[in-house]
Amino acid sequence: MSPLSSGMEGSAARVAQYGSAALAEGLPALLKVLQAVAAIHPFLQVAVGTFMVAVELDLKRRENDKKINLLFGEMRDMMSVLAELQFIDRPSHVGTDGKTIQERLQSLVDSMAEDIRQCANACDAYAKRNIVSKVLLGPKWDDVLERFIKQFNKRRADIEFALAIHLGVNIDLAHRKLDNLDNKVDRVIALLHQSASPEQRDLSAFVDRRGGSAAFIADEQLFASIYRERQDAATPTVKSPRRQTTLDYQAFRAHMLDDPDIAIANNMETFERKFKIQQVDLAEEIRGFIHHHGDLVIKAVTAGPHDRIVHPDLRNIWQEMKWRGNVKARHFVLALRDYCVEKLDKRQEHETFSGCENGTEVTLEDEWTLEYINVTRLQAIIEAFDDDASGFITVGEANAFAASRPMNWSLLKWMAYWAVGWQMAMTHYITRIDTLLAKMFAIKTEVLPANRRFIDYYLDRVWSWVTELTTGFRRAEWSDAMRDRFQGYVAEEEVKMRHKLDLVRHDIDAADTLLLIIGTGRVEKHLFILLYLLLERDFEIFRLARSTILHKDELWDSANTLEWVYHAVDDRHRDLENLFKQQNRDPAEQFKVFAFELFNYWHDSTPLWSFDRLRESRYVDVAYTDSEENPTVDPASILNHPLDIADDPLTLPDYVETDADRGADSSLHAILGHWCGFVGRQGLSPSEPMLSLDLHAATAKPGHFVASGSTSSGTRWTLVGEAKSSPDKGDLYSFTVTFAARLWPRSFEGALTDDGRIFSGTWSSKSNSESGSFLLKRLPCDVMRFWPNLSDRQSKSKALWTFAIRAVIDRVRRNLWSRTWIEERQRARQRYLRIIRDGDADLETNESEIEAIQRCYLSMTPVEARYYHTLHDYQQQLAPKHYGVTCSHCHATIAGARYICLDCHVSRSTLDLCERPECLTAVIGPDRRVDLPSPHLPSHRLLKLRRVIHRHREFGGVYRAAHDALIRAEEALSDVHAVQSWETDAELEHHNVSEGRRLTCIGCHAGTAWNVTVCPLLSACTSPLELLKWLADDVFVCASCEAKNIVIKGAHKMAHGLVLCQQQREEAHAETGHPGRLDVRMTSLEAKIDAIRQDSAWRFDALDRKVDGLNGSVPPPSTTTGAHAALHARMDALDTRMQNIETLLSVLLKKIG
Repeated sequence: MSPLSSGMEGSAARVAQYGSAALAEGLPALLKVLQAVAAIHPFLQVAVGTFMVAVELDLKRRENDKKINLLFGEMRDMMSVLAELQFIDRPSHVGTDGKTIQERLQSLVDSMAEDIRQCANACDAYAKRNIVSKVLLGPKWDDVLERFIKQFNKRRADIEFALAIHLGVNIDLAHRKLDNLDNKVDRVIALLHQSASPEQRDLSAFVDRRGGSAAFIADEQLFASIYRERQDAATPTVKSPRRQTTLDYQAFRAHMLDDPDIAIANNMETFERKFKIQQVDLAEEIRGFIHHHGDLVIKAVTAGPHDRIVHPDLRNIWQEMKWRGNVKARHFVLALRDYCVEKLDKRQEHETFSGCENGTEVTLEDEWTLEYINVTRLQAIIEAFDDDASGFITVGEANAFAASRPMNWSLLKWMAYWAVGWQMAMTHYITRIDTLLAKMFAIKTEVLPANRRFIDYYLDRVWSWVTELTTGFRRAEWSDAMRDRFQGYVAEEEVKMRHKLDLVRHDIDAADTLLLIIGTGRVEKHLFILLYLLLERDFEIFRLARSTILHKDELWDSANTLEWVYHAVDDRHRDLENLFKQQNRDPAEQFKVFAFELFNYWHDSTPLWSFDRLRESRYVDVAYTDSEENPTVDPASILNHPLDIADDPLTLPDYVETDADRGADSSLHAILGHWCGFVGRQGLSPSEPMLSLDLHAATAKPGHFVASGSTSSGTRWTLVGEAKSSPDKGDLYSFTVTFAARLWPRSFEGALTDDGRIFSGTWSSKSNSESGSFLLKRLPCDVMRFWPNLSDRQSKSKALWTFAIRAVIDRVRRNLWSRTWIEERQRARQRYLRIIRDGDADLETNESEIEAIQRCYLSMTPVEARYYHTLHDYQQQLAPKHYGVTCSHCHATIAGARYICLDCHVSRSTLDLCERPECLTAVIGPDRRVDLPSPHLPSHRLLKLRRVIHRHREFGGVYRAAHDALIRAEEALSDVHAVQSWETDAELEHHNVSEGRRLTCIGCHAGTAWNVTVCPLLSACTSPLELLKWLADDVFVCASCEAKNIVIKGAHKMAHGLVLCQQQREEAHAETGHPGRLDVRMTSLEAKIDAIRQDSAWRFDALDRKVDGLNGSVPPPSTTTGAHAALHARMDALDTRMQNIETLLSVLLKKIG
């Protein structure tokens, strides 16, 4: 055994204790040995290559999971055995039994490669599990991981035994080694079961105190308690975004409690994509290493830090400056520029480079680069070298920068790209990103109603943070010279990244997948290229949303993919912020220069999203013209989920016998055909709507039968079963129903009655420990609704007669469309919609509720249940949901109408209310909104939104329109209030006011007063000619019509917002007996003004007399100080009162005028 292999023995404990750091020990040396062995024995390349890819993928995973580390430690130990082959010089080496080493090991090596791939996929699936899943399903996951540990040790033992046979080693010695391996396996498995993070141990203790994992899995309420507490940590790391197939609790529960084998199988497709990308990256890395390292020669005599640098010019300057392991970034870049200038000068003078023992790559072709490699662009060049932004450049960073340059590019050209070219290239992509986002908002109004909620969610999750990046970046447009020099490289990088995204189908499901796409190093290097490519594909999905109903998960996954990018940027910002603080530098000032201000608004977005800024913001709108877009986009190439084209929910296909059905044997033929019936579980039977099955003989498997269909919620299912014979029970039939998503697989077993008309038995679900019974009959579904429970205490004949009578009466009533039949169906629909909305578990509170649920399920056919569920889903999709906006009173996310207070202003948001009456009438103070300068009152003016607007991009335009409409409406209502006080026709004629000036509601045509609503989209409700006389036209809605949501014909639409115009506070307490004739009110006002004038004149006269008296008798200064101070105070107070009087007079004059 080699020293390398023996050194791996006993490493499991170190891996369990120290994690990935211990795992990485010896890996580089092992990989080098394995590559050398694979060069000698090419049949090992498959296993070695698979191992290298798996290791690279694991290293890209950020979390340090001890269980995964243990598995990779055992994988490493298994692969270390292959290092023994370095002592066998050729694959055709013949052993003592006449077999070559390749013949002996080929099948074992192929099995090792497959085991490594399967284990890496299992680790990837396990890493994506939530901590809840890891605790509740911990024993099952441990069993899966334990299988791999045993398998790796078995492969290792097989290899060692095969090598012992091949080399003629003593068999007893080989067996002793195998016994030692068995003992080691037991220790590793014990460590596996003991390995858990502190968070897992805490949660496990919490679960144990409440009955254990089984109790949480079986009890919905117990699991919901974890869901509420842990929903912010629904992925492996706290900072990662939540992966949602749907947004409801049941989807979360099903996803978290997936059986490990199912989760691993579902993860394989995604893992294979990542595996393929990593293979391509490794191949490119090897080619780049050969290209850039071909001239590297290490001289032991003059060995120093500079000898570890690959590029000759960087090595020369490092040696000349006598730098050690690192150097200050600023000194390095300036010294490098001076070095290159010197070499270019010598090139021009045709001098030799006697002082350069490593030669130089600086040529006259690079002279143009010195124009851009200067002090003014020093920051950008430093960032390119200094990946970790530490302010120091290490040997490794210098080598990485030189190795990353494109093929046939000089070092100076590569530096010039980062000095000026990168900024111009990223500006180009930012402009394209802005255009794509603007087109998305332009196309938003054209999408199908069923897709609208998905579109709103996507834009809410994506637009704001992308805009923070694009707005903060300091832009510089392409110049012709720079475009010619750099655009080829940028286009090549775009093609590479597009290819990688195509491999993963634009679905980034973890941080390690993102690293595969963008590579290691600074995330900002190719950030905008990645964002553009992702948004480009999402824009095509938006285009499809105009004519096709998308799968509910399509845009959810797209937004989730971009959220992984968001968190990568956020991690980079956090690291930089902490680094700047450690260096005693102000992060806010540093972000104003770092990466061309890319992180400026990310660090502090207050100036961008403040209320004052949003109120005045005006974003450029881009018109969408479909003829200008790509007409050849294939939906199959951009969609990851099937189109949501549902089957007709009002029909069930007829059963058609197939050739395989006719050729089935008697026992199988007895079960084939159409069946319908019910499934029940403990405490509730039936526990779900009616089930309909069309069983056919399987063509590929003799003795098996199959079926397929969908549940009432639309989830697709498949059925596979077989006929079995039992000596004591006769013919038995068992089948398993597997669902496409969200529901657990179910296993059924039952038997037929003697006449073959009834199929009954039991069912169970191993994953969630549920069980129950089922009953199926060969009856039409509409007749099966009346099948009696023959176990009740009544005679069978009476029950069957009752069944027949009820079925016939129902058919007659249905054919006649009787009123009672329609009302019954309406009540059944309402009950079922309530069950869908609230969940049957929440309704099972008493016997009456349980009986109502049973009656509901018994009264519906599968067609009706599917139709009602489709109706519910469609209504949910149509209802506006204001993502990211919560009610300031009840703190719930607002769905339906959203009310914005126009009188309350806070720094960064608005005061929002939902449409619940208790919220609209609530007084909201600092106890609910600490940023309120004064309490919100029910009398405040409100803007009602019945469609979703983006809380940042679209808010400004809507707010300004509402504010302008409010001003016009209040002026109009004030005028109408005055007009209504002129009661006689003579008064109306005197003031030149016609009857048409009196405002009317466009719903009920009654006269309006205060407490009405006005549409702020005035130009959309009236034609240009009517705009001048809008006070008398259809823009006002009275409170009664608005509350009833009366459909109004004309240009005004229900989706338009409305501004609630309430009576002004100054007039709220005005006289109500006779609204005041204007002349009476004016006389009273004039009398008050005269009284104020007389009082002011009297006070001024008194003041003049006092001043004259003071001038006549001036006491000594020592005695007049207090008197003068008192006099000045009184005069100041008098001036203030006079100013208040003048202000009041000006207000009164404006009202009079």
